[in-house]
Amino acid sequence: MSMRSIFVIIFSLLSIMTASADERSQAVLRGVAEYVRTLGSYDATFTVAAGDLQTQGHYSVAGDNYHIVVDQAEVYADGKVRYEVDHDLEEVNIDEMDIASRNILDNPTRCFDFVGDEYASMIYTEIGNELTLVMRANDTTIEGDIYLTVDKNTSRPRKIVYVLYDDSIEVIITSLVRRTTEVEKYNASKYRDYEVIDFR
Repeated sequence: MSMRSIFVIIFSLLSIMTASADERSQAVLRGVAEYVRTLGSYDATFTVAAGDLQTQGHYSVAGDNYHIVVDQAEVYADGKVRYEVDHDLEEVNIDEMDIASRNILDNPTRCFDFVGDEYASMIYTEIGNELTLVMRANDTTIEGDIYLTVDKNTSRPRKIVYVLYDDSIEVIITSLVRRTTEVEKYNASKYRDYEVIDFR
């Protein structure tokens, strides 16, 4: 058998393996999306680590509405407008909501929605009941990789890591539970003494 023939066979096998891995990763992503969808409105608690910083937080989601609390900051969004409250600075920043964002700290309403052709995905590691996918946006203007770890048995998301060059943000999801009440909305009267900066 010639070297060229061996090369062709190896290339073909790699192509089949890549296609198979991609199909399986898409199946995993569909399972995660379905897991979150069946919760409907939900509450999540998490820990976040970036460099030497580590903290805890929680968020609530209902449709395109969300409320995030991390340390001395809160974020409210109603599907169109995002209100970022900094209690240390006594400041409220108002901007348009980026509904397309998949970043859990920017738009948790879509943070586990990677089904479709916007992101390429493949299986990165598989250890015990945990499987980690790596994803990259097909839009080359969106840089960085996203690593999503899920429970293989339940499709529950466990951890999501955002990597850009040498920087990374790791978010561990400690709980996901169905919510039975409305998500708290931004109330300007609560922050009447805060400086308001409107970027819209």
